[in-house]
Amino acid sequence: GTSKWPEVSRLMFEERIGLLAVGESHLTEEQANEIEDECKRLKLFTSIDPERPNAAGVAIALNKDIANIEGVQTWDIIPGRALLVKIPWHGERTITVLAIYAPASSMVENKKFWETLHKVWMTRVLPVPDMVLGDRNIVEDAIDRLPHRTDDDEAVVALTRFKDLLGLKDGWRITNPDEKAYTFTSTSGSHSRLDCILVSSDLFKHCRNWTLSDAPGNLTDHRMVSVDVNAPGSPFIGEGRYAIPLFLMKDKKLLEYAVVEGRKLEEERAEDPAKDIQFLYADYKSKIRRFARERAKETIGALEQKKIKLQKEREEILNRP
Repeated sequence: GTSKWPEVSRLMFEERIGLLAVGESHLTEEQANEIEDECKRLKLFTSIDPERPNAAGVAIALNKDIANIEGVQTWDIIPGRALLVKIPWHGERTITVLAIYAPASSMVENKKFWETLHKVWMTRVLPVPDMVLGDRNIVEDAIDRLPHRTDDDEAVVALTRFKDLLGLKDGWRITNPDEKAYTFTSTSGSHSRLDCILVSSDLFKHCRNWTLSDAPGNLTDHRMVSVDVNAPGSPFIGEGRYAIPLFLMKDKKLLEYAVVEGRKLEEERAEDPAKDIQFLYADYKSKIRRFARERAKETIGALEQKKIKLQKEREEILNRP
């Protein structure tokens, strides 16, 4: 549906997400165009099963503030299940991404899905994906389920063959070889790491900050998998200059502090006109920045601290020997 897309747009803008793969999107081209009209920062590419438009569906959202949307090429590999995009990236480079939503109805269908992808890349002339991301609806190792159990051998083999064919690896698992963390909790209370990002060996060297995180609000019942990817050869870009968060612009305590400190600056300048105004102003800005950081911690602190505490408790429980 279309109701959650403004929230998706806000998430991508606030978290600086360049590309997002969405499963169970159920989006027609017409609906995608309507969303783009409403969410000006988004460019959407969608794949839908024409025979079952209300089932499955996969989409790729690009953040126009970050990603280049000009000259993007798309291939609808398996309608409603697998969508391939090739995106201009850095300089002359491109990045090719395959978004997937594997069948959950049965292991037979899941196995067939991976076999179909394998056959497609064996028989068609297509760019090899640098990344494959989405919901596999299967896990390769028992550690990725709680209670621990292995999935259907034939389906796992089919997935492994597809990965090996394209030289892909599970980046989060390689980075966290022994960690127990999950992206989906069933109604029965079992946990599984169904969602993942597979990357090529070359691209893996340029990936950092592999993360499983809770999506805000009611966007999804899955946790999100994310990673920072740097274009090979691109210059390092730091965190940038600090900016006071927008939600503090109307904070009464911050505004009062800024006014009081501003008056002190004026008084100090009046008492000794020889003092360097640039030095005084730089000191004033430093004080405001420090106070703003403390207020930000206090303002969102209680809820955020509780969230962090619960997340740590969850990780500790899941990773107990």
